[in-house]
Amino acid sequence: MRWLEPWYSAYAITGLMVLGVAPILMPVTVDAAGHGATIVGLVVAAFYVGGLFAPLLGSLADRTGRQRAVFLATFPIMAVTVAGFAFTQQVWLWALLALVFGGAGSLCGTVAGLFVVEAHPQPEWNDRLSWFRLAYGAGQVVGLIIAAVAATHLKLGWLVTAALLAAGFLLGQIGLPHLKPSHPGKDATAGAPSTHRHVFPVFILTWLLTMTGVQTYFNVVPLIMRDAFGISASTTSLLFLVGAVVGTAIYPFCGKLANRVGPGLVLLIGLTITAASFAAMAIAHAADLPGKAAIGGAALVTSAIAYAFEVVAATMMIVRVTPGDQGSAMGLLNGIIAAGAVIGAVAPSFLAEKWGYPALPAVALAVLIVAAAVGIPLYRKKIWT
Repeated sequence: MRWLEPWYSAYAITGLMVLGVAPILMPVTVDAAGHGATIVGLVVAAFYVGGLFAPLLGSLADRTGRQRAVFLATFPIMAVTVAGFAFTQQVWLWALLALVFGGAGSLCGTVAGLFVVEAHPQPEWNDRLSWFRLAYGAGQVVGLIIAAVAATHLKLGWLVTAALLAAGFLLGQIGLPHLKPSHPGKDATAGAPSTHRHVFPVFILTWLLTMTGVQTYFNVVPLIMRDAFGISASTTSLLFLVGAVVGTAIYPFCGKLANRVGPGLVLLIGLTITAASFAAMAIAHAADLPGKAAIGGAALVTSAIAYAFEVVAATMMIVRVTPGDQGSAMGLLNGIIAAGAVIGAVAPSFLAEKWGYPALPAVALAVLIVAAAVGIPLYRKKIWT
């Protein structure tokens, strides 16, 4: 495989934790201890608050030439803090651990992207970034398998994840490129072409709203599926797994489609599929439709598939619209994901406390409709050519 590199296996392990294990086991662990929606939301938010530091730390690593050291250091940090999650019942300690391993995971993803965009010529970025995201998605698939098994054996799930993260330190050294320090002055002029700079604020707001809507649902997906459709956490993990497998498989297709029609339109495709999925969930629950569990399960699968379109498109756009060095661009991408996830954890937690978890798909749908409207200037292919 021309576009795959051996160190992607370590990046995949990060995806295993960030997108596979944490979204299922974290809310289930807190909920199983008898805490309500507000506490669940606060712990989940802490996981993503750590990611808000990724843009600054990623850019600093890039400018000092310490990309390799920072990337590799995140793995033992994640391993220790994830293991700690298995041995405490204290909310404040859960929040602290989530803050650290969430931040380390986001920083790992930020710096990992530098080894793609700084070690290879720009004409190869779309193809390489598609396979790069495929590796992350493959890790998510494995993580969801772990989560499905560990939903009733929480400590085991956290410890297995910690062991795999520790192994990532060794795997990440295989074939990892050596990068030079970036030069902010030079990169700032070579960063975003003038034809792309005018859409920078539009992209930022669109991506923030997209992640807020998506994470409003996925932050507490096992609890929504349980209360709205009577689906257990283990079954939710398996349904999520089906969507993740398909989504992972189409990462290269999404990259090729973006080359053909532009990444903006690919983002719109993802938004449309996700919005339709959330609408189906909201209607099925509100109307108490016959077979609503099947509708909810199918919608979970399609919303998981749609994430591939969204994240591939956003990754391709961020490196084109962001002024400055590529460390800033990749850090900003993960920072916005984290910011959207924090908003999508804290604000909806109060709504869930009042109206219940089943109300959240409708809230997420409303946010995505706004995101799609804000992003209209991004959908024309000619601005990306």
